[in-house]
Amino acid sequence: MSTFKQGNIASVIHSAELPISHKADGEIELYLRGGFKNILEQRDFPQLLSSWPGDNDIRMLVDAADGVFVHPAAVLRHVTYPQDSQFRERLQSVLDALSDARIQPSISSFSPLDALYVHLIKQILEHILLSALFLFFPLNWGANFRRYASLFCSMFRVSERTFRDICHYLHAVISYEADSLSSLDPRIDITRSYYDQGQWLHLDWSTINVFAVHGTYNFYHKSFYDFLTDPARSGSFCINTPATYCKFLDHLIQSHHHHASSYAIDGSSMYFLPLASALNLLVIPDLVSAPGITSSSTAFSWPHGTEFVDSFLKLKTSSNLSWLLSDDPSFCRFFDDIPFAILQRMTDVDYRKSLIADRMFREFVDSPHLTVFGILGTVQALSHTLFGCISTENFDELVPAAFLRVCFKYDYPQ
Repeated sequence: MSTFKQGNIASVIHSAELPISHKADGEIELYLRGGFKNILEQRDFPQLLSSWPGDNDIRMLVDAADGVFVHPAAVLRHVTYPQDSQFRERLQSVLDALSDARIQPSISSFSPLDALYVHLIKQILEHILLSALFLFFPLNWGANFRRYASLFCSMFRVSERTFRDICHYLHAVISYEADSLSSLDPRIDITRSYYDQGQWLHLDWSTINVFAVHGTYNFYHKSFYDFLTDPARSGSFCINTPATYCKFLDHLIQSHHHHASSYAIDGSSMYFLPLASALNLLVIPDLVSAPGITSSSTAFSWPHGTEFVDSFLKLKTSSNLSWLLSDDPSFCRFFDDIPFAILQRMTDVDYRKSLIADRMFREFVDSPHLTVFGILGTVQALSHTLFGCISTENFDELVPAAFLRVCFKYDYPQ
């Protein structure tokens, strides 16, 4: 809803309140019966049309919907996929979870929906559960934030198999759309790195969406975001707690070390700048592959396999990791809860390589509006640094005492 409240959008839309009411129960029942009928017909089980699900089961699902379609829509997606003969078992597991929720006290008015979401997350195998929580973490950057599988997997070193397993277990709440680079500009040489293509690439960058090479993922409904960010509702699965954030941060540091180690700093790039009617030589360092690194693909658990794409994703990943280790709003919010051991490991982060990666990336991609200390502002790449400025209309959001506290703790982490 925050998007629709923005000044340039609010003036051209009309808001209408949709009341939550059990008056929609009849429509929800028709929706459920139609969905279950489709499941049976798709699997060629006509003999079950008159007996499955039972009327009591339908009534329980309608009551759990509480007048909205979010719950039944997720239930049908969960039962429908995969296309096997276990659909009855999947529905029964949902009904069991709802029955358990009825007899347990809850402070949430969304108890049936929460029970469903908890049930879905519990289906995830334990060894990939942490990666799944990391998949949810971009929700903290906004419910409408576009999520690319390529960037998530590169930042958290998640393999294609693990990513697809997570999407499989959570298909009821996650929408995944595969994509490919089927129509690249013929001038691109895919065997060369993206920053070795020529200046024309910067001019035409808007037509080349390398981010989407492995597809995009999103969430069907904001209620899942509300659930995951409220510890009273999601408990140990909440992504908005100090404990979860510290695991997130620790993993980011490890990933940063991994990607930084694949780079070396090259100081041979020289530029002539006019100054006082004389030419002065300026050396601007760039990142190149470290000795022994023959391909950018080696840095990834899910590489694309072409130097053009993987070199771009690797540089963008390094830039993103730098931002997440400093300007992520969650970093600022949980800073006082970060253990000394993690802060100490942050002092070993190669921030110079991150800075160079950010500068190189911005030389080719125009994306000036980012956050500065978690507040919307403008970022400009200069020759030896990045300059960040908080937008004047957002300056009141800055808390100077908190900013100084973070700076002090960086310098004296004990």
